[in-house]
Amino acid sequence: RSTLSSSSAASDVYKRQNLDNLEGIINAPIARKENSIIERCVSETGDTAITHYKVLKRNDNFDVIECILETGRTHQIRVHFAYLGHSLLSDTLYGVSSPLINRQALHAYEVEFIHPITKQKVKYIADIPDGFKNILKKINPKLTYYSHIVSRET
Repeated sequence: RSTLSSSSAASDVYKRQNLDNLEGIINAPIARKENSIIERCVSETGDTAITHYKVLKRNDNFDVIECILETGRTHQIRVHFAYLGHSLLSDTLYGVSSPLINRQALHAYEVEFIHPITKQKVKYIADIPDGFKNILKKINPKLTYYSHIVSRET
């Protein structure tokens, strides 16, 4: 049974890992999937993609995860967690649908960056959608924010 490693060495990048660690770094390059204009995949020919994660809450069926992206690849969170065998709840492109929510369980709660023109730090905070709030209430009524919810089924 392997665990998520913070190492960026090539030998660690392609291991299928799990979320036994409550926090870690996923360092796996992402490329466009062959013959697709939409789907992405982990590939040695891909661009560097680094996701820092922290498990906020565990449940028998899924985990609530907070992510900080070091890079910003298309579908990065979705691809990284699907690659680990823990696709986002109701992500029909990289996983399966769920009766708990009618869209992928991914929400950018907070986005912060340096504006390219003004060079000022810009920060946006978005309200949590009702569908997410309903799932969170089932998991833990005190939990008020998250990045996304991943399946515990592998």
